[in-house]
Amino acid sequence: MGAIEGRGLVDGTHTGDLLAGDDDGPEEVNDLLDDGGDTISDVSRSLLPESSPDATATTVLLRDELGLPTVGEIGGDLLGAAAEAAARDTGLPGRAVGLPSRPVPDTVIDEADHPGLALRAVSLRGDRNRAEGLPRQESFGLYPLEHAGQRFVLAVTACAFPSVRDADRVRRLLWRGVAARMAEAAAPLRDPEHFRNLCALLLEQALEVGPTGTLTAALVRLSPEGETTDCLLFGTDVASARLLRGGEWEPLPATLPADPDGVHVNGHRIAPGEALLMCGTGLSGPMADAETADRLAAQWGAGRVPGRMEFAWQLDFRADGHEDDRTAVCLWGL
Repeated sequence: MGAIEGRGLVDGTHTGDLLAGDDDGPEEVNDLLDDGGDTISDVSRSLLPESSPDATATTVLLRDELGLPTVGEIGGDLLGAAAEAAARDTGLPGRAVGLPSRPVPDTVIDEADHPGLALRAVSLRGDRNRAEGLPRQESFGLYPLEHAGQRFVLAVTACAFPSVRDADRVRRLLWRGVAARMAEAAAPLRDPEHFRNLCALLLEQALEVGPTGTLTAALVRLSPEGETTDCLLFGTDVASARLLRGGEWEPLPATLPADPDGVHVNGHRIAPGEALLMCGTGLSGPMADAETADRLAAQWGAGRVPGRMEFAWQLDFRADGHEDDRTAVCLWGL
């Protein structure tokens, strides 16, 4: 990965919106500079690895080595020539109404590796936005934090927002809110009502300005390799997170009380060999199909952690009827 100099560089990631300049400059300047996702990863190479032993052309429409789709089968229905031609005829996105003129990258990728935790993240422009020549509307952020000598990672997905500018602004506000309340957020998970109120407040502050969407976050306490990792999972959509354990996906419903506005909080632990997935409808929709869910479980289970490019490639499939942007963050316990 290409080296990028900047403040707060930790384990190959960064503190906050390093590229966007969150802490240096007015908000309008930050919005102009924002690339739609917090990442310093080198994305100049092809998203496709040379090979993948888990590729199954019978369940998804994969991208070939030129970044173009290749015909595959989804749910037993073969995509026809018209759909194939339409998928190829998608140029660079134009400027969406209300957005700065700087282009939004089609794809953003990031990764981080710690002794007891591995993170992979990607945000891909969906087929609907491709077909309409519009930019990606979703984003994610990975933020290293510290409190009382302990190290944490905050992972955030911002999905189903009207624009990537809205998604970026909301996740930045959530990160700042968590950083300002680390003494409370990092406390042991002993008082469910305390954490429900705290997480509800953090989400409300992040979403109080502008349009709303689906916001999901995981505050993870870093632990030594081989030990269980504590995780505070919270968000506005309980269906946006699931746990991969023993080769099976388990939904993570709220185990702490949810308030009337639908804020969900889950005090969870990620054991070695388990993986926590946070995603939007661009991935949760296709995963309703058992074949797609099983394929991803096989690729990400048994303690196997893909590289960042392979992770993006594994999610770069076309599923009939699911054309939203595809944003996902996966955390593996090591």
